[in-house]
Amino acid sequence: MPKLSVWLVRAALIHMAAGFLFGSQVLHHKGIPIYAWTWKLLDPHIELMIFGWTMQFVLGMGYWILPRFSGEHRHGATRVGWCGFALFNAGVTLGALGGWFDANDVVFAGRVLLLTGVVCFVIVLWPRVKPLGGYAAAPRSQV
Repeated sequence: MPKLSVWLVRAALIHMAAGFLFGSQVLHHKGIPIYAWTWKLLDPHIELMIFGWTMQFVLGMGYWILPRFSGEHRHGATRVGWCGFALFNAGVTLGALGGWFDANDVVFAGRVLLLTGVVCFVIVLWPRVKPLGGYAAAPRSQV
């Protein structure tokens, strides 16, 4: 497994653990109210579970599983992938913090970073997407 995929999966699991923690606190507060501020954890919980865990895990698996190139740089532009990893995680963190503190500008900045990180991964992964069997459509016969 390439190093970038390993770090994407590790970060996804960290986000999953934090999202589960926040979600369990919200669920506990729903049954037995303790602190009023607990409801502020709902937006970070959603941010961490959807973007931090699910999307990042999918990107990591896609980077690992999609067909590789032959030669030295088998996985494509790795530096762009690492840049996407940093931007994506910064976006998730800003989105979660902005949701916690009700700062819509911070959430927006986080979403912009998320989108930029995803665009970086699209740039890395798009050339590796091939049709099944690796063949293009059969050419029409020349008459």
